[in-house]
Amino acid sequence: MKIITFNSTLNYNDMTQQELIIKHLTEDQNHIKSCTLDKKETLYEILKWWKIMSKSNTIGDLDRMNGNTALIRIKLGSNIYNINADSNKDGVSIFLKNKTNPWILIDNQNGTKNKITNNVNKEPIRGFYIYRHV
Repeated sequence: MKIITFNSTLNYNDMTQQELIIKHLTEDQNHIKSCTLDKKETLYEILKWWKIMSKSNTIGDLDRMNGNTALIRIKLGSNIYNINADSNKDGVSIFLKNKTNPWILIDNQNGTKNKITNNVNKEPIRGFYIYRHV
């Protein structure tokens, strides 16, 4: 197991980077623990540290759960968003690269308007599975 030590703090609250990693990453730091968040900034930090620390390609442990499992839930105002366990490093990288862009509601592969992208061209992010709960 990796031992990490950080002295800096995150701006969105007083949680240190080490505390964030302990709270939101599994003990082996390869996956994200199921959680409910209320800030995009927290989501971005969790995804960033997962991408840095993890040796796994997916945010969830697909040996223990279905890929469609809603692993991360984000409550923003009256909207709830779910990020599925099979979201992968390539998709997370693109989502993080676009983090200053607005979230855009688009059709999922079945034609239901519940998928989220932050690509300015409104294209879905391959490998990043975030949906608005309806």
